[in-house]
Amino acid sequence: MSDIISLLPDSVANQIAAGEVVQRPASVVKELLENAVDAESKKITLIVSDSGKSLIQVIDDGLGMSVNDARMAFERHATSKINKAEDLFAIHSYGFRGEAMASIASVARVEMKTRRKEEETGVKIEIEGSKFIGQEMCSTPVGTGISVKDLFFNIPARRQFLKSNNAEMRHIWDEFYRAALASPAIAFEFYDDKKLLISTRASSLQQRIISLFGKSYQQRLIPVKEETIDLQLNGFVIKPEYAKRTRGEQYLFINDRFIKSAYINNSIRNAFEGLIHPDAFPGYYLFLSIDPSEIDINIHPTKTEIKFRDERMVSSIIASAVRRSLGIHHAMPSIDFESETIIDFKESKHREVIVPTIKVNPDYNPFKNKIQPVDAFSRDAMIGKELGFYKDGIEHSQHELLPEERKSEKASYEQYVQISGRYIVSSMKSGLLLVNQNLAHQRLIFDELFQKGNEGEMNSEQLMFPESITLARSDAELMAEISDELNESGFVISQLGPETFSVSALPQGIDLLNNTIPSLMESILEEFKSSAKLRKDFRKSVILSMARKLSIPEGRSLSQDMMQRLISGLFMSSNPEIAPDGKRIFRIIPAEDLAILINKE
Repeated sequence: MSDIISLLPDSVANQIAAGEVVQRPASVVKELLENAVDAESKKITLIVSDSGKSLIQVIDDGLGMSVNDARMAFERHATSKINKAEDLFAIHSYGFRGEAMASIASVARVEMKTRRKEEETGVKIEIEGSKFIGQEMCSTPVGTGISVKDLFFNIPARRQFLKSNNAEMRHIWDEFYRAALASPAIAFEFYDDKKLLISTRASSLQQRIISLFGKSYQQRLIPVKEETIDLQLNGFVIKPEYAKRTRGEQYLFINDRFIKSAYINNSIRNAFEGLIHPDAFPGYYLFLSIDPSEIDINIHPTKTEIKFRDERMVSSIIASAVRRSLGIHHAMPSIDFESETIIDFKESKHREVIVPTIKVNPDYNPFKNKIQPVDAFSRDAMIGKELGFYKDGIEHSQHELLPEERKSEKASYEQYVQISGRYIVSSMKSGLLLVNQNLAHQRLIFDELFQKGNEGEMNSEQLMFPESITLARSDAELMAEISDELNESGFVISQLGPETFSVSALPQGIDLLNNTIPSLMESILEEFKSSAKLRKDFRKSVILSMARKLSIPEGRSLSQDMMQRLISGLFMSSNPEIAPDGKRIFRIIPAEDLAILINKE
């Protein structure tokens, strides 16, 4: 029997490695930007065409390379960063594995031009699919320029798995943001073909965040700083009221390298507990400096995952620092044990001291229900009848909530109890009804707007003064993409500049409550980004995001009349049990279960 094991050709081995390193155009952007940063550049320019599928070009003014180094850069396991295994635990730069350029060149057409400061001419090298095409001397500025063309041209199957241009462009934006945030001392430019998308100058971290994500972030950032024997932490968290439904604004850097850590992310989220909605995610830009020997960054080809020697210690320090910053900046209640509280007791000579008294009604029962039970013809109708929302089996309109004769009864105002500003409880013949007030209101808003759209009544209501909103550039690109659909849904939106839009009208009947138009538009964008399923039904996605944003928030105290109207409307809605996003709105706790709970020891 002949031997069956053989060495793979270099071209095939490189393509296999590329499968780990180069997953999409954004992967190439990441590797090239990190190499440019390592080259001690002062300015880096990124140019893409066809969302990186046709062209990805990165130009820097860094150190440049010699002819030999330029050739060696495309060899596998060729690197200037390490010489021995121990060096893996003393990494202070980005590229060190020596696989990126070889992997990229194996699945694309690559051209490199580079020159060092001490040399009068540079060198140009061309490689296609791991095949060396040519090398020649050329005139080029100091630094390095790399062009990656026709990504996956020799692997059509891989190219077919790429997403739409808009989706791939969002991934490229992610990598650009990460590189620009990690190096605020470097100026960055980003072009789509010849169109300048964004330009940043060397600045502080705070100014870099504002230049990338918009001027509105100037009022959103809370500084975080901590220093211990083991680590140094600095950066910013975003105020709790601006938490979003996606993780897009979670930037964690370890020794200036962007990393993903579910454990640390959860610790930071726990620090926001009670300040944000359970379904929301806090935003942050945090930089951790730690001894490289305490971490292992060589566990994943893309180097976005690392191992800590003591992850629990690191997470607890970060979470503690975040929570303290939230308290200091009045984002949450805090107690200052170091301050002296001086109470000035002055006897009043002109006012008689009145002892406060409390009046108690011994006959008051919050769960008292004087409504007589009637026969049920369905589950929802039964609940509605028990609560008095139907009369003789006929549904009243949503605005005529109770018969006039019942509105005058005192008992109707003792029908509901609100718990923790989140739930509404009412007594029923069969037990207790427990309703999530936020989800109930979402259902009402969603049904009203959805019905108007189906009936062609989604009219616009002109604002007295148009509202100008400024978005992060990636969000601005998305807003421009979906603005036509938003306008068909009752908005009137026009683009004033690359990052600025004007909202001059909203869908008729929209009540912003305590929300602002910018926050509403950001909520719509987040809904669109987070729910791929709803992108197939754009109008439903927009309406759902509006329902979420405009519904009664958790913690809001409601009067008896407000609770009465909310419950009434719920049981006359299209689906009282299920919220628009599929969550359960209410539960019934049977009377026998209550007896078990009371007697349970």
